Amino acid sequence: MDMKEDKEMIEMHDMTASNLRSAFGGESMAHMRYGVWGAKAQEDGFPNVARLFRAIAYAEEVHASNHFKAMADVPGAFLVASMAGYGLGTASENLEGAIEGETFEISEMYPVYKQTADYQGEKGAARSFHYALSAERIHAAMYQEAKQAVDGGNDIELGDVQICGVCGYTTEGEVPDKCPVCAAAREQFRTFA
Repeated sequence: MDMKEDKEMIEMHDMTASNLRSAFGGESMAHMRYGVWGAKAQEDGFPNVARLFRAIAYAEEVHASNHFKAMADVPGAFLVASMAGYGLGTASENLEGAIEGETFEISEMYPVYKQTADYQGEKGAARSFHYALSAERIHAAMYQEAKQAVDGGNDIELGDVQICGVCGYTTEGEVPDKCPVCAAAREQFRTFA
């Protein structure tokens, strides 16, 4: 086998690489957007909603980092197209934007990205997409609960939010002994109290 054949065998498929870049862009923007929306919720008198936004912003950072690492061997500069909500509204409007973004990732983006990575044999990408999809389902539900509280004029009742630093799994309450998604040890969790 010559060097050219060897290089071709280890290159990532273009479609999976493109999906990773898109997901990286989307998660990076979600990380920043949730930080901005969290500050607005704090300003509007919803400190628990603000904390929820900050916690999930960290989970989105974990997802973006995982996507970036999964494509670390794909050098170059690329134009990245990704879904992103814009605008700074009320806490309720910002939560609605978060729900819409998470729902898009759950119902359209990550299932297709993961299926493509699986089909193309891109195990690292498939794992990264699986991790993100698992967490996004939880995020959508948490944001929905927060929106219901805010729409009723209340802050959300919220215990400590635990985020797995390996996969972004999100839970409320005590730190699990190990992550149910990636099996990371409890020491890998970050608490938002």
